[in-house]
Amino acid sequence: MRITSHCMIGLLLVLPAILPACASNSPFPTEVRDKVAPTFDFQAWRDASPSNPGGKSGSGTKVELGGRIVQVSKDSKGVLIVAEQLPVVNHPVYGPTDTGTRMGEFEFAFLYPAELAPDTLRHGNRFVMIGTTSGRKPVVVNGAPKTEPYLVADCIHVWQTGRTEISEFKESAGAGNSPLPEVTSCASKKH
Repeated sequence: MRITSHCMIGLLLVLPAILPACASNSPFPTEVRDKVAPTFDFQAWRDASPSNPGGKSGSGTKVELGGRIVQVSKDSKGVLIVAEQLPVVNHPVYGPTDTGTRMGEFEFAFLYPAELAPDTLRHGNRFVMIGTTSGRKPVVVNGAPKTEPYLVADCIHVWQTGRTEISEFKESAGAGNSPLPEVTSCASKKH
């Protein structure tokens, strides 16, 4: 059987579209994704022990969460991010998306124990992170003290979207716009 140059060109054009569908959408290395809870009920975790700010209810579970950055502060331990949890979807593009139809509170806080670039930390940027739950933590959000569910992040992937949906940005990327800036950062483990 002889393959013509037209068939070969067609195959080369189709192959890049097929391969991403076969690969994992996660931007994180396999070893980081190891032992991530396959199912995690964010609302149950958020509601656990609301009157116990220093409590360890829900601690020690490795999870993957997505969201939007609400507020950032830095200290000697790293970067503390207060975020709004958003569902992570695979279609039309991989990443956290605002469905606009949720009821309830969705804020949580996490520590990324290393430096991150200032562009990465802008209000509204979307992210997916893998970290370990660690009870609740008192934080101040827009001048108001709150106690939020808390994690310590191993890795974070940030799309520098501002307030735009990832899927909206990607759709316009071919119209002369620059690609959506995104970066994955993993904190080194201290032994």
